[in-house]
Amino acid sequence: MDIVKLKPYCAKAIWGGKNLNLKYGKKDYDEIAESWELSGYPGKESIAVGGKYDGKTINEIISICGKAVLGTKAEKYDKFPMLIKLIDAASPLSIQVHPSDENAKALGADGGKTEMWIICDCEKDAFLYFGVKERLSAEQFKNAILDGSITEYLNKVPVKPGDTFFIEAGTIHAIGAGITICEIQQTSDTTYRLYDYKRKDKDGNERELHIEKGMIASNLEPISDFYEKGEMIGNELRLVSCPFFNVSRINVKGSTDINVDCSSFAALTITEGVGEIQNGDTVIEVSKGDTVFVPASSGDIYLDGVMTVIKSTL
Repeated sequence: MDIVKLKPYCAKAIWGGKNLNLKYGKKDYDEIAESWELSGYPGKESIAVGGKYDGKTINEIISICGKAVLGTKAEKYDKFPMLIKLIDAASPLSIQVHPSDENAKALGADGGKTEMWIICDCEKDAFLYFGVKERLSAEQFKNAILDGSITEYLNKVPVKPGDTFFIEAGTIHAIGAGITICEIQQTSDTTYRLYDYKRKDKDGNERELHIEKGMIASNLEPISDFYEKGEMIGNELRLVSCPFFNVSRINVKGSTDINVDCSSFAALTITEGVGEIQNGDTVIEVSKGDTVFVPASSGDIYLDGVMTVIKSTL
């Protein structure tokens, strides 16, 4: 199978903005909250653009080519194992939490959700919430949600472009206003909304909260280490390595190459700049906002141009 550029599934939300349309080439809507760059989630799948598989979903391609295109690390999964998004928060997201795999089973959710964020763009003085500042009892936690004081117990963390955060399942968190991020996560669409600033939707209703399930899923132990520093490995800055994904940043200035072996596919997401991605006779032109799927065992992949590439593998 050749490497292939993907068209994302785009979603709207009350907190979405115009950045993905204006800066990242997503033209599906005027305002977009999320573009699901690499997704095998049913009904929200990314689609091949150009080449032999033009117009087919990523799951259709796997059905045709076989699961080997995902690599040996994917053999243990019964669904597409990774979800990559670009997210534009013009307004703050709700205070929320995602369950672990274990809690997801107990709560009847569609899977656990550990994720990571890379800050792509942000306004001056932008911030996010990340974990609790002090240990909370379940009663304190619930009361803080009900009386609206929950943010006083959370770490308010300033951000700048390039900052990276690893959000392990159970970590209470929220993206603040004026932030665009690249998110890599387990394939799950389960979010327990704990507090939403009493905002109302287009019909004048406050959005549903999931307090009881969220309390079960939440880690109430304090977190004080926020930023992932990364480690240089060859020409890649390894940002996060965990059981669910391995993510690196590659700053391309001219030409460089990577190797994709039989262990995992790679997703290459362009967060800045323009260039080309080549494998064998296939050459794909890319620019800010594009994602290219690279099948396992593709071998040498050549990157040429001036661009920032986020490489995600299992």
